Amino acid sequence: MRIGFLLGWPGISGGSYVIYEHASRLKRRGHSVAIITRQEVRPEDHAWHSSAAELDWLTLRQARTECFDVVLATWWETAFLLRKLKAKHCAYFVQSIESRFFEPPDPQHPRNIERTLWRGICEQTYSCAVPMITEARWIQEYLHRHHNNWPHLVRNGIRKDIYTAQGEAVAPRQLGRFRVLVEGPVEVFFKNVPAAVRLAKEAGADEIWLLTSSAIESYPDADRVFSRVPIHETPVIYRSCDLVLKLSHVEGMFGPPLEMFHCGGTALVYDVTGHDEYIVHDLNAYVVKRDDEAEVVRLLRHLKANPAELERLKQGAAATAAAWPDWDACAAQFEQALLKIAAGSPVSRTYLQNWTREQFRSQKPFVRAVLQKQFAEREKADWAGKAADQNNFIRFSWSGDGKFTDQQSQWRHYQSGEWTNCAFSLRVDELPLWLRLDPSCRFGITEFDCIIVRNASQCREIMAFREQEEFQQFFLAKDLKWLCPEQGNIVLTYGPEPIILLPTVKEGEAELGDLLDVSIRLRESGMQRLNLLASGAQEADGSKNVMLLRWDSQGQFSSGQSLLRRYPRGEQATVVFELPVEETPLWLRLDPSRRAGFIEVSSLVVRNATRNEEIMAFRQPDDFQRLFLTGSLTWLTPERRNIFLSGGPNAICVLPKIEQEQVTPGDVLEVTVTLRESSPQDFAEQHHVRIAEPDASPRWKKMLRNVAQRLT
Repeated sequence: MRIGFLLGWPGISGGSYVIYEHASRLKRRGHSVAIITRQEVRPEDHAWHSSAAELDWLTLRQARTECFDVVLATWWETAFLLRKLKAKHCAYFVQSIESRFFEPPDPQHPRNIERTLWRGICEQTYSCAVPMITEARWIQEYLHRHHNNWPHLVRNGIRKDIYTAQGEAVAPRQLGRFRVLVEGPVEVFFKNVPAAVRLAKEAGADEIWLLTSSAIESYPDADRVFSRVPIHETPVIYRSCDLVLKLSHVEGMFGPPLEMFHCGGTALVYDVTGHDEYIVHDLNAYVVKRDDEAEVVRLLRHLKANPAELERLKQGAAATAAAWPDWDACAAQFEQALLKIAAGSPVSRTYLQNWTREQFRSQKPFVRAVLQKQFAEREKADWAGKAADQNNFIRFSWSGDGKFTDQQSQWRHYQSGEWTNCAFSLRVDELPLWLRLDPSCRFGITEFDCIIVRNASQCREIMAFREQEEFQQFFLAKDLKWLCPEQGNIVLTYGPEPIILLPTVKEGEAELGDLLDVSIRLRESGMQRLNLLASGAQEADGSKNVMLLRWDSQGQFSSGQSLLRRYPRGEQATVVFELPVEETPLWLRLDPSRRAGFIEVSSLVVRNATRNEEIMAFRQPDDFQRLFLTGSLTWLTPERRNIFLSGGPNAICVLPKIEQEQVTPGDVLEVTVTLRESSPQDFAEQHHVRIAEPDASPRWKKMLRNVAQRLT
């Protein structure tokens, strides 16, 4: 058969190791086997495995010209590539539930939503209706329980020709000297390597060795570090140590403890998924409940103090190793699974194309739900005063053509409610240079004290914004606007893409290669700050608000010509004014609120009660565009013209002028307003504002396009 393995990464990893072992042995059994990657792979990228060079290596572009009997996806991203290849049959080699590889949600990470999105897309790959092969019983049961797919089970083998108890060692084991080996990449959170090293140190291990795929030369508390060691050279390290300490939180069926068993040692592991394929507590190793660090330390000290107990576990491990099959036997089982798949019905490329398209389409409501949930939980927590939920982010981007990308951007984390200094540095690679600032990732008020752009190479300021009127040079776009004209350094952010464009850096201000320093001092205070900006005293009865109607023939609106009405807060209310017309034409002004908050107007109707005629009416969102808002009153968003944002007592709404032919002196005007005034907190809880409506912003669409481009 012509067999293709879609590979996610050719470098050192347990998953790639298993693929190389199966693929090389399938070739030796007479099959034509290719490893398929997105980009071209250099021989040194897979030199760590002695058999990888025997295989055909194709890029995805090259593989699309060939015909395969079976193509296997081997990493969740590669499942979306199956549709691109000509294959009679497709399969999915699942070595773990990879949706568990994603870091848990972290409010201090700017990509919080994207993490959740990727995790969901990854999990959905297991719903693809193609045959599957897996290496562990727990994965087989998981896929059946959650995705109604019963995979072929082929356990991993082992190289019994190199993993042996007898042979060379880096340093022979010494009786009475307890040497612990920690294995795994130090930067992968679920491998938990830092904790393993720390606990080995706390337990008093005589020596701690670290075997890692990370490119490091040393590590705190590790006596020796072995980095990126080829597979055939690892046995000499195992034979030097008494025990491998493997405290992973996520595994498929891990190999290092089994390799240590074959090299004369034992293991201490957490009760991670897959450990029970060959580890039995107190028979060939110790198994500890996840994150029970005290028990890990206790058992390590016990083994150090009791060499006989350590030897007993080593003997149990050796018995397990003797009974375990080698890679030749397991590869034969893998071949049988492929033959059964090839004997079944061929795959439908139309199905694969439709399935891929549907995965991204189905993420639209998912993204919307994630945005709503995260926004609502964060804002409620903010109102409750939880410090942990006051995390915010500022993003600084630059571009020579005004097209901003993640590659030319930097993030900074800061605490809401505090004045914060944020600094960015960038090298000038092109001129002119556009600068963009996204000051917040949440709904609320952001105040700027100063923004300074400095040419560090030439030791001079290029631009500085310190006074309120200087900030008016900014161009505000998308989910950002000035709170009120009188306070030019205060902006309202109300969605996921608040954009401030600074004046461009031009030739003469900088040269190619210059270093620019950008310093920003700001304070973001969530919705609570909006309440504090209301300068007038609130009503004694906090459940009531006040609306004023003023009128004047010249538009001066003297205080003597006004009517006052009270209305309840937080519920729908109808306010009615009646005023006698004394002169024409007539200007009307509404001051709908004396405090900070949101005013949703269902309708605003002006009638000539004397003639029983409607002069003007505002019922649809588009109707409200005829109103003029000023002072501390503004539209919430361009799309929601019937929702006003009030910054305090000077909230002014001026209606169109009433002409002489519409009224005459002596007529009675009736002004009816149906509205609901909500506090910022109540409004956020009810509507989630704009961030809960991704259709109003292209960010989620861009996010999904990026996902699709990366996977395809």
